[in-house]
Amino acid sequence: MPRFVVLSLLILSCSAVVQAMEPVGYSGTWASAAYFNNAIDVISETVDIDITDDANSDSYRVSYKLYSNREGLQYPLVFEVFDEFEQSDEFEITVDGQSVPVVTVTEDNNGLETSDFYIPANTDLEQFRADSKYINLDLSSGLHTITATYDVQPHYYGSDWTGISTYSYSLVPMKESVSDDKQFKGSFVKLNFNGSLDYISMGIDGTKNTLTSNNQWHFKDNLTKEIDFIIQAPLNPVAKVLTAVSPFITISFALFVLGGLHLRMMKRRQQSQPETLWTVMLVGGFLVPLLSLIIYYLYLLMTDMIIGQGATGESRDLFFIWVLPLGYIVLTPVYLVISFVAFMMVKQTVTKTVK
Repeated sequence: MPRFVVLSLLILSCSAVVQAMEPVGYSGTWASAAYFNNAIDVISETVDIDITDDANSDSYRVSYKLYSNREGLQYPLVFEVFDEFEQSDEFEITVDGQSVPVVTVTEDNNGLETSDFYIPANTDLEQFRADSKYINLDLSSGLHTITATYDVQPHYYGSDWTGISTYSYSLVPMKESVSDDKQFKGSFVKLNFNGSLDYISMGIDGTKNTLTSNNQWHFKDNLTKEIDFIIQAPLNPVAKVLTAVSPFITISFALFVLGGLHLRMMKRRQQSQPETLWTVMLVGGFLVPLLSLIIYYLYLLMTDMIIGQGATGESRDLFFIWVLPLGYIVLTPVYLVISFVAFMMVKQTVTKTVK
């Protein structure tokens, strides 16, 4: 019965430590197609997604061919693009090839009314959120090309041995024109990626899609779509074997091996120097959990080295900041109880043998 209780406590403590090892992740840039005022007919949308492997210079280039049905000072369009890194502040807009000032929507005053813009029926948008970008200019009647270029940051999630970076872009429906020559002809999306295509996959509304031969897509249906380009480095065969071992198994194995050595030392000390058995029990009680966590950390480092580029090794820096202290705080009291139970068992066993 005592052995069963000790084993249950050990498994419970390992589970608590594993649960504490949460993945590192953050949200990147949220980008959406522009919203246009009611006097504009959008003819086409072209989105160039430029992703540079292992570099921090990713950007979107979104271009609209449109027809303005009135002239004069107006707000032609609004971009809802925002992130937590102020990447979207690097925002440039050109109208017919000429750069124009970009204005940012503020919390207290934006001067924009959603009623002046075409908002799709399925979009619950009462006001444009802060940090959205727009322009205010004197636009003549007729055809124009408006292009926006801005830096982006991927959504990152370190839930796996290799990090997952996701670049997102949302398509929104455009107003249907009453004139055939001003009808919306669809959205053209092109991926420009200089890395290995084995690293990247595409998702549309959460459904995985295969990459086309030229990495270009034409969406004619004029519907809301969430497009994701997901980058994750594949594992080599050796890394697949190592990553198949869970943190629970690794820490448990280290605890059982070191705990076995600790028990053996207590038995030998009880036979040779019984008066120092308490010391051996206490020193091992504090040392075994620490060494088990360090072994797990070395296992992480070795696995990251074998994976190579793309490994989530940067999150290992957090190990000594909070995983090691928290894990040690959880494991040590439980293992001290285990050590005390083993101490009493060793003492009783040796005493019976002597008698």
